[in-house]
Amino acid sequence: MAPLLQYGFAGMSVILIIIIIWLISRLLGILEKTNNIIAENTSAISQVGQQTSETFKVVIECKDKIISRPCIAKFE
Repeated sequence: MAPLLQYGFAGMSVILIIIIIWLISRLLGILEKTNNIIAENTSAISQVGQQTSETFKVVIECKDKIISRPCIAKFE
């Protein structure tokens, strides 16, 4: 009976090791997908930052043009 229990324990250990290896491989796949998503989000945030900077420059130019024009209400 004792060898049967030992073989059962060894068999269960092998099965558990196989399950752990399978779970680790799935986890690595998920981590790779997550890294890709993070890279895409970083790129998108960088593009938003560039567009914000360009928009800010245009707003400053518009402000300068508006300030340089004479006030219409001043002649009334």
